[in-house]
Amino acid sequence: MSSKKTLDQKTLFRLTLTALFIAVIIVMDFTPIGYITTGLFSITLLTIPVALGAACTGVIGGAILGLVFGLTSFLQAFAIGYFIDPSAAVLFSENPAGYAITCFVPRIIAGLVSALVFRIFEQRNKIGIPAFAVSACLVPIMNTFLFMTSFALFYRNTQLGGASVMAVIISALTLNFLIELSVTVIAGVVINKTIYRYAKRFS
Repeated sequence: MSSKKTLDQKTLFRLTLTALFIAVIIVMDFTPIGYITTGLFSITLLTIPVALGAACTGVIGGAILGLVFGLTSFLQAFAIGYFIDPSAAVLFSENPAGYAITCFVPRIIAGLVSALVFRIFEQRNKIGIPAFAVSACLVPIMNTFLFMTSFALFYRNTQLGGASVMAVIISALTLNFLIELSVTVIAGVVINKTIYRYAKRFS
């Protein structure tokens, strides 16, 4: 009975923590702190709560946070959120299914993979700076790589895609990606060590 109660408490705590990270993503999406606009495309900082949450909430939590991250991008096509990508509505109108896949799949996989890798470190009892750094950097890396892949796959034959696919790749692989990666890794190491410690203590 006591073990079942402990399990229920852990589940409740993990759900509460997931909800907290979801709230952070939503707040960042509807305020200026979620994006940095530079050049052709914006730099998103929403990878930070996904990376933090993936380590603290587990595989399911990481996937859910990635899903919410993807939802914030998807809603830009309907002018919902603080930063509205002017190309979002055009991409959605040209290929709604492709736009949905481009928004959701990369973010869900990013959160999922990050959580899985962190769990490997956890199972080997090697929770330290490498565990937080590697799991955190996987979010922007997977997100950028899969986003570019989806964009090229679904929009390479459209007028918009044909004109801008190279610009997407150049932008994503230069300043934008480097900033996203650096900020996410720093936050993942500095902030997540404290969050993870308290999360384990309370769970």
